[in-house]
Amino acid sequence: MFSDFNIQLTTFDWNGVSGITNILMVVLTGLLLYGLKQGSNNIKESALSRDADILRWAMSEMDKLKPDIRLITDAHKKHNYCNCPNAHQKIHECNWDIEELAAAQRVSITMQRIGYMALHNLISRNHFTNLWGPMYLSTWYALEAWVKHKRLDLDEPLSIKEGAYSRMYLEQFAIYCEEMLPLELVNNERERFNLPMLTQNDRKSYQKLVDKLGARKEKLDI
Repeated sequence: MFSDFNIQLTTFDWNGVSGITNILMVVLTGLLLYGLKQGSNNIKESALSRDADILRWAMSEMDKLKPDIRLITDAHKKHNYCNCPNAHQKIHECNWDIEELAAAQRVSITMQRIGYMALHNLISRNHFTNLWGPMYLSTWYALEAWVKHKRLDLDEPLSIKEGAYSRMYLEQFAIYCEEMLPLELVNNERERFNLPMLTQNDRKSYQKLVDKLGARKEKLDI
């Protein structure tokens, strides 16, 4: 039955097989590239969605803080946190009441976390600075004396440049906002708190400080 069945490889057209194989390889390569492109788009969309969620969280936290921020900024305008004549001293008279002190604690903790996330780009620095930079600055100006006395109580240096860690990211992101926001806007905020005006040269020195702090070994602030 099968005696007359022969395979004649010598007459088989291998060029045709090669052409079909090449076409299949092109198709498979196209499908692979399409899959990679779709995967890349999905990753980008996931990253954008994550960034948007974190930014919404940060904005929600800042919205919740508005009453406390208003309380401490009003308190600072009425009377400074302390009566230290020149440099801050460990033994001092506190001019804020219990409610204002509790608000300072709540605000500083949340803004420390947000400052850390923004400085490490877990929140979009540009978006957050544009939306909340002025309020962040005004809050830091109101809290600065309170933060420095907290450092004194913990036997830390007053300045993060000298090695202070308490509320380090709160102050560091305020410095970043001073550097990145328009100079006129920064000076408007400083004028509200009777602080000296900044110049463009001052802002350059702040950038150097930010660079130096960014390279410093971090330590947990518990």
